[in-house]
Amino acid sequence: MHYQDPSGPVDIRCGTLVPIRSSQFAAILEYHHDFERAPDRAEDKQFQFDNIVVTTRGRWRFHGVFGKTEIDSGFMTVGCAGAGYSCRHLSASPDSNLIAALRSGALDPDHRPLFSRQILPSSGASGILRRAVGSITDDHFDSLLFALFDEASRMSVSRPESSSIDVRMQRAKRFIELHAFERLRVCDIAGELGLSPFTLVRQFRAATGKSPYAYLLELRLERAKLLLSRSDASIQSIAETVGFDDLAHFSAFFKRNTGRSPSSYRAS
Repeated sequence: MHYQDPSGPVDIRCGTLVPIRSSQFAAILEYHHDFERAPDRAEDKQFQFDNIVVTTRGRWRFHGVFGKTEIDSGFMTVGCAGAGYSCRHLSASPDSNLIAALRSGALDPDHRPLFSRQILPSSGASGILRRAVGSITDDHFDSLLFALFDEASRMSVSRPESSSIDVRMQRAKRFIELHAFERLRVCDIAGELGLSPFTLVRQFRAATGKSPYAYLLELRLERAKLLLSRSDASIQSIAETVGFDDLAHFSAFFKRNTGRSPSSYRAS
């Protein structure tokens, strides 16, 4: 997949790439095949970045290192940066795909390949990508995409995790707890531990079962509940105290996680 951080639709001969959303570390694009003018088969293609390709409509044929596979919405195709492949688009069934890409800087320079097996069950990946597109913050966007790449990598290749990870992730938890109510980003936590953001998310999930962003939000939620029940501070002030600049975002977050608005929670 050829992706050069476009600001608008890009014609790549066999179809069109449309950028949907991007952050410092990741991007989501949509690909629409143009069967009227594109060749049925494309040879000697290459993944420019670590990619996940989720078919949302139609069928096409992928030819990778393990042979040929016909792809539809039940599967996703994954590939490491630099991996070669060829594909054949079935003209009777023009396809569309959502593409997730990790950008330079998301991974450690010496990271092991994320993928071996290239065809995986889609497992709701398109829903995760659509949730990511609608994320309120870039941290949430990155967190969802890192989690998706982590799960795809787990399905694609098995590798033992180092026993030193648990100790490092305890450090990460303490750092999050110390700065949970500040403007803390995933890249800030990763920088403190000397890891790439993706490696941080992968190892944190392996050690705790959740992403750093989810752990951060848990701490903010518990602090907000405590302040609502034990202080007379305004809801706006409490939102700012626990790290939310936007009152509407805080209220929506609080209700989504407790089933009640902040004012209703305080009243009860």
